[in-house]
Amino acid sequence: MKILRSLLFVPGSRPDRFEKALAAGADLICIDLEDAVLPENKVEARQAVIDFITQGNHNICVRINPLSTPLGVDDFNALAQVNPAFIMLAKCSNQQEIEQAEHILATTRTNSSNGLNDTKLIGLIETIEGLENAKHIAQGKRVSALMFGGADMSAELRCDFTYDALLFVRSQLVVAAASANVDMIDVPHIHLKDTEGLLDETRKVRALGYTAKAAIHPNQVNIIHQAFMPNEQQIAFAQDVMKAVNGPDVGAVVVNGRMVDRPIILASQRILQLVEAAS
Repeated sequence: MKILRSLLFVPGSRPDRFEKALAAGADLICIDLEDAVLPENKVEARQAVIDFITQGNHNICVRINPLSTPLGVDDFNALAQVNPAFIMLAKCSNQQEIEQAEHILATTRTNSSNGLNDTKLIGLIETIEGLENAKHIAQGKRVSALMFGGADMSAELRCDFTYDALLFVRSQLVVAAASANVDMIDVPHIHLKDTEGLLDETRKVRALGYTAKAAIHPNQVNIIHQAFMPNEQQIAFAQDVMKAVNGPDVGAVVVNGRMVDRPIILASQRILQLVEAAS
């Protein structure tokens, strides 16, 4: 899969929007079976998502209800059989949930050519328990990313749902994701018409170490991509670095009068990946 900068949510109860979401230009869409679906529509929405995947739309994410609930277990068991690219675990709280999910995936046969399941997991961290266990959650063999669930987290912490109030939490999650070398996705910006606010917040989380930001409307996708785009000076330096080295383990070299070693080389590689993703 290409580099992940944006994840666009679409309600599982609105199958008429699935194809439109795919066409919105996000790096990944996430069909939501949890908060976006009323209780009486949960089973119907799950079947709509399964039908969509079996039509050939495997390269998507599905957010299920918490695995700590019977509904979440039913969601996971059903989706494991159709092999979406990603399943997002809502209110992921501990390593045991990851192990439970990985066991189900490893023992479920699918309708793919080899019958095996290669679904990856995204742990949505939105509780205090999840935050405390984030580093262990990120270490799961199938975990490809963590995501920050800011609204629920702010309610648990009794703090404002703002960037400054949640900076401490965001920073802890960066450490957890980076320690496992997995992506870190930020919570959506909920003010749909506040494009400047979205651009500013995305630039802030990118500087903090987040690799992607979620969106709840197609109009937010291009703004997120713009915020993740390196500037011309960064691009030029990254190009010079990669011309001067054969890989990240060359030791220390001098590029344009600046000492460059493994961390700078890895950062330069990501900058050029972001440029390629924007092309």
